[in-house]
Amino acid sequence: MAEQKKRLGIGALISYGMGDIYGGGSFLIISTLFIYFLTDVVGLSPLLAGLVVLVGKAWDAISDPLMGLISDRTKSRFGRRRVYFLVSIIPVFLSFWMLWLTLRFENQLATFFYYLFSYVLFCTVYTIVMVPYSSLPTEMSGDYRERARLSGARMLFSQLSALIAGTIPGFLVKNVYRDNPSQGFFMVGLIFGLLYALPWIIVFLGTWEEDIPTARKAQHNAGLIQSFKDLRSLISCRSFRLHIGMYLLGYTALDILSASFVYFVTYYIGRGNIYTLCLGSILIFQLLSLPLHITIANRIGKGRSYAIGAGIVFLVAIFFITLTPASPTILILASSALLGLGLSPVVAMPWAMLPESSDADELTNHIERAGSVAGVFTLCRKLVQAVTLWFFGVLLQAIGYSAGATQQSASAIQGIRYIFVFGPLLFIGLGTILAILYPITPKTFALMRKTLEAARSGQASPCTEPEEASLKRITGKK
Repeated sequence: MAEQKKRLGIGALISYGMGDIYGGGSFLIISTLFIYFLTDVVGLSPLLAGLVVLVGKAWDAISDPLMGLISDRTKSRFGRRRVYFLVSIIPVFLSFWMLWLTLRFENQLATFFYYLFSYVLFCTVYTIVMVPYSSLPTEMSGDYRERARLSGARMLFSQLSALIAGTIPGFLVKNVYRDNPSQGFFMVGLIFGLLYALPWIIVFLGTWEEDIPTARKAQHNAGLIQSFKDLRSLISCRSFRLHIGMYLLGYTALDILSASFVYFVTYYIGRGNIYTLCLGSILIFQLLSLPLHITIANRIGKGRSYAIGAGIVFLVAIFFITLTPASPTILILASSALLGLGLSPVVAMPWAMLPESSDADELTNHIERAGSVAGVFTLCRKLVQAVTLWFFGVLLQAIGYSAGATQQSASAIQGIRYIFVFGPLLFIGLGTILAILYPITPKTFALMRKTLEAARSGQASPCTEPEEASLKRITGKK
């Protein structure tokens, strides 16, 4: 244990954190530019362009949990997780670069199948790398605070990557290569493909895996299909239910805010030119406040840190209803900054809590399957995001929003206002309640780890009545 603590220094934190340069930036570029690229540059119909993304999400429903099971079963001289960082370096580059090649075949269907293949390939490579990556802190350290530091390093690089991904690609396409957007997107694929691929060398070299006792890997005795079905037992763990509920509710609120923010600033406030400044305020304060929220998490718990951030988001969302087109720009920017302050733990803490959910699942179901937990976690997020964005489109249609029009009706503008404010309020409010109920704190984590380590070694772990009550709140079982 002493050797492990010595090794988890700044080098290990940077090495691990650099993996989410890929996770934090790649899908942001895709969500903001890929449909535009397919329709306005490649010339694919909007229906087929949307179908490319929809099929990719359907494939994720299978590949994410399946990769978790495969990762849990992997045996190699480099460990169960890290080996995938090494073998995926070239595929990460190629799969991202291929998305942005402008290829037009003789008919739309042939073009559609090329980009469908490229997108499914990208989603597959992303899953192969990011599912083992998300489960790695469980095996790098068993210490609550060290795991929080690892997740904090991950979020730091993720948000830096998001800041770059949200500005540079659009600048290249709209400014540097505005007369040749095909070349602009080619450069986006080339530059960011390398940016996302090369850090995995450092991640591989700078991280490690602790050995988990073989006795806890009971799922290896079952067939892969049966293990896939057995993932239902995750829901029996109370901590996992609360955790994934917080995650999905918080990120649904974030998706609604993100999707509606540009409409709110452009049509309700009437100052679309300040949208980039508002978005920058959110991202910068989200990044700058992260160390504060990690400190809070280490002292009173990650769930409590999430609850504080969610409370801030709730209050700021209510304040946004008071803004009008006459509100000073500085007030709008300050409100955006406060929104970033609250969103920081809502975004970061669910990922930081993932190792604790893996431990709680092992304590509940007597199976070590951190990769499977990460796979299910990632899958639920992708599916809920797809449904949320689809429903947001339905709401825009319902309020009478006219796509492409420079002016919107008064009812559409008020509808945008209400979606932006009241849509997130419901989800973030429910997420706050679940965060308050979340039972794993630094104190209860120590008890859980003591009990878990005793179980791994096949020994009994006597506990007092209060300790037994705490374990029941964690697992949902006696």
